[in-house]
Amino acid sequence: MNVAGIIAEYNPFHNGHRYQLDTLREKTEADYIVIAMSGDFLQRGVPAVFDKYERTRAALSCGADLVLEIPSLWATASAEYFASAGVSLLGSTGVVQHLGYGVESHHPALMAELTEFLHNAPREYDERVIAFQKEGDSYPLARSHALASLLPHYPREELKDFLASPNNILALEYEKALALWNTSHDNPIISHPIPRVGSGYHDDILSDSFASATAIRKAWGAEKSVAELHSYIPPECRELYAKLLDEHRFVSEDSVSSLLYYKLRISADMGYESFADCSPGLSHKIANHLPEYRSFTQFCSLLKSRDVTYTRIRRVLLHILLDIRQADYQGNNRPLCPPYLRVLGFRESAADLLKSIKHLAAVPMVTKMADAEDILSHRAYDILKKDIFAADLYEHLGQEPSGYNEFTHPIVKR
Repeated sequence: MNVAGIIAEYNPFHNGHRYQLDTLREKTEADYIVIAMSGDFLQRGVPAVFDKYERTRAALSCGADLVLEIPSLWATASAEYFASAGVSLLGSTGVVQHLGYGVESHHPALMAELTEFLHNAPREYDERVIAFQKEGDSYPLARSHALASLLPHYPREELKDFLASPNNILALEYEKALALWNTSHDNPIISHPIPRVGSGYHDDILSDSFASATAIRKAWGAEKSVAELHSYIPPECRELYAKLLDEHRFVSEDSVSSLLYYKLRISADMGYESFADCSPGLSHKIANHLPEYRSFTQFCSLLKSRDVTYTRIRRVLLHILLDIRQADYQGNNRPLCPPYLRVLGFRESAADLLKSIKHLAAVPMVTKMADAEDILSHRAYDILKKDIFAADLYEHLGQEPSGYNEFTHPIVKR
């Protein structure tokens, strides 16, 4: 059995994702493709535009065979944690042999050298990153400057441009995670970089048939219909998206505004330092500016500074909303990778794939939430409860809740 995997958010699934999936299947001659997908909240610190089950439905309709959920603890974390979780999740199935991922610009030699360097980074690298941050650089910029100073044979601007792309940053983290996985497990995974086609990650203009997810979200936020975006969306998804938009199931970033303000207000007396990614300085800044809070996006812009990126601020605020703490990532009892495989959906033609995973998986597979507490360790179930909380909260962000919860929503089948 030849199985490939993709780590994704599909926010929403569009032509570029279909191209990536089809290209990976062709390159690897895969019998099945497994998707490790974020749940209802995403790595850049925002809610997904549609819930995880509808995004699963879109992926399955376009050729994916199985969709597994990346737990919220990792799905909302930094690129390093997100990539590590995705690789570990796919590797833990025991069947995935290939990983496909998108890159903004494909530089194999540079990627290989950066991966090797960061996999065994010298102490001097960390010291230089800290030094640049003390000078006022954000972490991404400090990392770029540190690498440029330690790899002088690469032009500074070339490194800076490469590391400025979110897709390239994720690609680098995937390669780091793969290097770690392949040296510590006997079921290695081969990487397959797939250059992005069409618009860039941040492009918000609908320019060609491969428009970015950013542009599609922006168009829907401006109340453009699915019919107006037909050329950017696979035919298999159009009816689904039209239905969800008609039912007012579209969730914007500011849909969390009221709930977030409530959580910030009731937590103000204790401060925010205990929440993941929140420094003492940022905690103090949040508290000082809380009287000026108007909305999620407005507050993020208010808190942004040279040394703290907009994305990190969104992620910190999301961690506060979801009650994800620093302690969740620390200590001897904290797993470094997801301790279960949560099935969101599958194609019925993939029955053999599911059987193989049940036999070979390194961690339990959850198909019925009612059974989860019995088959998971105490710590694993604590992590799953964060997913349950996140899904229940997300259910009430849209104008028209679906009426399901994590214990009543069926697995998506196609």
